[in-house]
Amino acid sequence: MKITGRRLVITPALRQHIESRFERLVRYEVALSHLSVILSVSKLQHSAEVVCTMQGKRIQAKASTREMYATVDQLVDRLGVQIRKHKERQADHKEPAKRSVRKAPPPVPRNEEELEVIRPARAVLTLEDAKRQLDPLPGSLLVFTALASGKLQILQRVDRNRMVLIDP
Repeated sequence: MKITGRRLVITPALRQHIESRFERLVRYEVALSHLSVILSVSKLQHSAEVVCTMQGKRIQAKASTREMYATVDQLVDRLGVQIRKHKERQADHKEPAKRSVRKAPPPVPRNEEELEVIRPARAVLTLEDAKRQLDPLPGSLLVFTALASGKLQILQRVDRNRMVLIDP
C-alpha cells in the first residue's frame, strides 16, 4: 500500500487509520494489488483517492469531506461497493437444474368447463393517473375504469413518448 499526501503530512495515526480501514476489505476475499492512496487538502476540503487493481481490473474511488478521517471511511465504503458489484457480476445465480429444464407449455383446455377465468381488480383512475402508472416499456398495457365516465378503458404504450387509449 502506497500512501501519498499532497499539501498534507501523513502522520503515523493517519497511516494507521488508513491501514485499519483497508483491512476491512479482506472480508470480500479478493486480492487487491498496486494499492495507491492519495490524500490532499484544498482550503477546507479533504480529498482522498484510491487506485488499485483487482483480478486485472483497475478500480478507482474518490471521496471528499471536511474531515480527513471521515473522508478515508467514505473512500473505503465506496471501494467496498465497487468490489461487491464486481463479485456480483461474476456470480452465477442460476441453479443447474433450472438451466437445463425447459418449461412445458400450459395444457390447452378441451372445453369451456376447464377454462379458468381470472379477473384482476381494475383501478378507478383519471386518464392522467393512468398515464403515470403505465409501465415505460413499449407494448405495456393498463386496464382501468375511467373516473369521469365509469367505462372500462385500456391504455397502451406504443413507444417511449406515445400512448394510445383503447375504448372497447
